[in-house]
Amino acid sequence: MGPRPIIIALLTLTILTIVLDQPHVAATLAPTSLTPTVNRRFFLSTAPNNLTLSSPGDATPQSLTFAGRPMVFAYQPILLPPPSATIAGTLTFSIWLSSNSTRSVRVLLQGVFHESLPSGSLNFPSSFQNATVTRVPAPASVTLPIVSQPLFFESQISVSINATHAGSANTSITLSWGSTQTPSSVLVPMSGYDALANPIQIQNWAQFPTTSFNVSASYPTNVVYFLAQVIFTFPEDILNGRVNLTVVDTRLNPVNLATNLSMARSQGVSPTTFTYTTDWFYPNNSTTGVYQINVDVIDSQSNVALSLREIASFSLTRPNPLLTTTLNLLPYAALGGVGIVAGVVFYRRRKTRSYLVPFDHFNTLTGGELAGGTVMAVEGNTGSGKSLLSQQMMYEDLRKGEPCVFVTTGDFPSNIRTGMNAMNLDVTGYEQNGLLTFVDSYSAEAGRESPEKYFVSSMGDLTSLGMKISSSLPSTPKGTNLYFDSLMPLASKAKPESIISFVQSIGARVRGIGGKAVFTFGPSMDGIVQRQLEEMADCVVQMEAFEERGLRRRRLRITKLRSRPHVEGWVLFGIEAGRGIIFYSKKPGS
Repeated sequence: MGPRPIIIALLTLTILTIVLDQPHVAATLAPTSLTPTVNRRFFLSTAPNNLTLSSPGDATPQSLTFAGRPMVFAYQPILLPPPSATIAGTLTFSIWLSSNSTRSVRVLLQGVFHESLPSGSLNFPSSFQNATVTRVPAPASVTLPIVSQPLFFESQISVSINATHAGSANTSITLSWGSTQTPSSVLVPMSGYDALANPIQIQNWAQFPTTSFNVSASYPTNVVYFLAQVIFTFPEDILNGRVNLTVVDTRLNPVNLATNLSMARSQGVSPTTFTYTTDWFYPNNSTTGVYQINVDVIDSQSNVALSLREIASFSLTRPNPLLTTTLNLLPYAALGGVGIVAGVVFYRRRKTRSYLVPFDHFNTLTGGELAGGTVMAVEGNTGSGKSLLSQQMMYEDLRKGEPCVFVTTGDFPSNIRTGMNAMNLDVTGYEQNGLLTFVDSYSAEAGRESPEKYFVSSMGDLTSLGMKISSSLPSTPKGTNLYFDSLMPLASKAKPESIISFVQSIGARVRGIGGKAVFTFGPSMDGIVQRQLEEMADCVVQMEAFEERGLRRRRLRITKLRSRPHVEGWVLFGIEAGRGIIFYSKKPGS
């Protein structure tokens, strides 16, 4: 039997379901949203001049002596908060100080909070407080009242600390931080820094939106799926925070086995917005009626950042027996029809001939040229061609007059230029007219002095690398594209959370100026980092080199492309000297 009768039967069953089960619209209580003011503790980091939300470990304490000017500590990621994010309340500096004097020293402490914007900086009023300092490091505090102030989009927060005294010129005051012994920190009162991007979605077993469920449905159709999209301000909360969901029954009591369900983070909608999912398999003896949904967003420091009550509802009903039979048959009918159709399509595809087409075909796969503001992740095993893909994409951008920055961590820039020349991708002229700049993050690791204008002495110093990338941008940076090849060498130099924070910060910076940011990495990347990169990227390209019948082959596929139709499935390609990547297409010249 062909697929057509099965498809017709499936459609008939679906129509019967719709006709016989007009959905019962669940009553909705007035939702409530609680965004409490939370004291977020920012620790002075072991990396100089940084702030972090992660507690210090047992590392050796860091220390610096005040030299007549304030010390500034900045939270490195560029913030992309929801509109509700606000700072209001009393900010508290808790810092560990010591002196070189044998006597107690009376000092005047100054604390300032800053919020830097792309258009300038907002400086909050200073606060001064007296403290007594001895030779032994001990905590001292400064409080700073702050009137309600929003956290602005694309802002960066920092604090400055200073200590002065009227004692001997030989007396010095030292600030210590970065360990459990001297955990200097700043408490910042915040609210609304996590928010719901869209209303909670409720879906049935087939993942279709609905608010009515058959209480008599059998496994696996007796399930309610929940989806929540949450906007985060801080990367640490994405990695280590939680989103919990509770189902409330018809008597407004939490349902057993559906209380504080941990929602799993899945798809990334943007660098700061992520989809969370969970499900509830309801028993057949559940009470029919309206059920409500509560959601709590808990940050990385175990604070309840957002508490939502009765924000969505659904109903459990008991429809007629014919509908129950229809629902139970639908999964099997669907699987049978889809299986036959898939078999026919596969057979026909095997009979289709392929043709060689140039690199421009990549734009066909992505449904057109990638727009500015796109963050792209290219992942693949050794020899899959991910470096060449990024180089050819960059060359096409240069041909259109778009400035580009190429960050290399796995080879000398001179070797990259030579390799590109071999593929007929000569970039000499573009470098001479200032359209292309290399940032060398490899030479120092290889023990050589870099001839490049922009380079870093340590690949693991992500702060310095980020500053070099910013410095390499043209004086008019709008539309500049960044190509970072590759993230893999960073894995042995920096912590996973530092790599994620770095990519988020750089990606947001490039996105903010309307450019593309392309990052390459391999399959041995830390699993958490890989998933996070895939979630934050707008476009994900998977590449693979493999053996087939003794021949070396390569293929790629677009596994994610936000808000745009694209070609799905694997596409074979080859690499030829003087031509670079060439694709195998179903149509000649397409």
